[in-house]
Amino acid sequence: MITLVNPNANVEVVSRLEISTPPLGIGYLASVLREKGFKVRIIDDLVEKLGFEELLRRIRDSVIVGITSTTPTFNSALNYARKIKNALKDVFVILGGVHVSFEPEKALMNDFVDAVCIGEGEETIVEVAERVEAGKSLEGVKGVYYRESGKIRKNDRRGFIDDLDSIPFPAYDMMPLEKYTVLGDKLKQFPVISSRGCPFACRYCSSSLFMGHRYRARSAENVVDEIEWLCEEFGARHIAFSDDTFTLGKKRVLEICNEIKRRGLEVTWSCSSRIDTITAEMLRIMKSAGCVAIYYGIESASKRILEYYKKKISLEKAKEVVKATKRAGIAAICSFIVGAPMETKREMNETLRFALRLDPDYAQFSILTPYPGTEIYREAKERNLLLTENFEEYTAGKPVLKTLVSPKELAKFLRKCYMRFYIRPGFILRELRKGNARLILRVLKKSLVQS
Repeated sequence: MITLVNPNANVEVVSRLEISTPPLGIGYLASVLREKGFKVRIIDDLVEKLGFEELLRRIRDSVIVGITSTTPTFNSALNYARKIKNALKDVFVILGGVHVSFEPEKALMNDFVDAVCIGEGEETIVEVAERVEAGKSLEGVKGVYYRESGKIRKNDRRGFIDDLDSIPFPAYDMMPLEKYTVLGDKLKQFPVISSRGCPFACRYCSSSLFMGHRYRARSAENVVDEIEWLCEEFGARHIAFSDDTFTLGKKRVLEICNEIKRRGLEVTWSCSSRIDTITAEMLRIMKSAGCVAIYYGIESASKRILEYYKKKISLEKAKEVVKATKRAGIAAICSFIVGAPMETKREMNETLRFALRLDPDYAQFSILTPYPGTEIYREAKERNLLLTENFEEYTAGKPVLKTLVSPKELAKFLRKCYMRFYIRPGFILRELRKGNARLILRVLKKSLVQS
C-alpha cells in the first residue's frame, strides 16, 4: 500500500476564510499509481485533521508514505515524516512538492526522510514505487535525491512530461470531498490544470521554475473531457483553471471554449491570465463559454519595481484590459505586491492608489515573499535580507524581508490596502446589486475582524 499525505498546517486561507479545495498534485500521483496497478490511498489531513494516533492507524499497512508540502507547510511535513518514521521504522518516507524540489538536501539532512522527489512527480513516483516494493536501490531513478548508507545520493533531474493528455485525471474519488468548503459552503468548484510551464521569468515566482519555462498544453478535447467528468461524477458547478497563464495559447483557449459550448456543459469557470496575452475577442468568446472571472497579476504601479520583478507589463495596457474584461461581463481580479527591498512608502501608496483607480472587481494584496528557488530568495540570502527562515511565516501575508519600512509598518500597510479597497461605499453597493451581500459580509468579518 502507498499512502499519499497532505499535512495539516496553519494555512491562513483555510483557517480564516474556510477555503479548502482538493490537492491536485497528490490527486495526479494517486491516479498514475493506481493506473500502474499499485494500491494507493490519499489522506488529506489539512481537512481531515485526524490526529497522529488515528493517522498512524490508517497508514500502518503502508510500504511507502509520500508527503507533499509547500513552503509554509514544510515544517509540518517534516514533523509528519518524523512521527511516521519513529512509529513505523520500515516505512519508506518520500517528500515532494515545490519547496523540497528547490531544497532537497535540507530535507534529507533528517534521517527520517528517505527520499525527495524533485519537480513533476507522476513518472518519478511510479519508478520509486517499483524499486521500493522490489527492495531495490533508487540508484539511477531520475528526479530523486535519496539517503543510502547514511549518505545523500543525487540522481539526474527528470525531463518534463510532454504528453500531458497521457496523465489520468486526478483521483478525486480517494479524497474526502465532503470536507472541502469555500467560505463554509459545500464544495462545488474543482481545480483543473490544462497546461504546465510558463515562458515568463518573474523573479518572485517559484511555480514557473517548478513546472519549467517551456509551455506544455493538454488538448482542448482532453481538458473538456475532464470538465464533463467532474460535472457528471462529482457535481462540479465551477472550474478553477490552475494554469500559470491559461490564455497563453489563443488558439487552444478558443478550442476549449468551443468544445464546452458544443457539449452544452452548464458550468462556469475562472482562470489566470497576463494582460499581454488577451484580446477583446478572446474575452467575448470566453464569456460565452462560461468564464466568470480572470485573475491578472499587476503587482505594482511603480515602473522601477515592475522592472525589479521582471514583470514586463504596461500599466496603460493593464487599464485597457481590466476595462475590457469588465465590459465583457467577466470579473477582473487583480493582484498587487508590496514590500520589495528597495520600495519606498511613496511607491507602495502609488500602488494602492492605482488599484483604487483601476477598480477591478476584486483585489488581492500581498507582501513580497522570497520563496526558495526564486531569484529574489537567492538575492535575499546573498544580501542578508531575510528576517527569518521559519518557513511557516512565508504566507505572503507576513513580512519576512528587510525593507525600507519596518515589518510592523508593512503589515499595517497591507491591512490598510484591504480596508481601503473593500470598505468603499461604491464597492459595497456594487456587490449588493450583484446579490453578493452575504458573501461580502462573511469575507469582511473573517479577514478583517480576525486580523
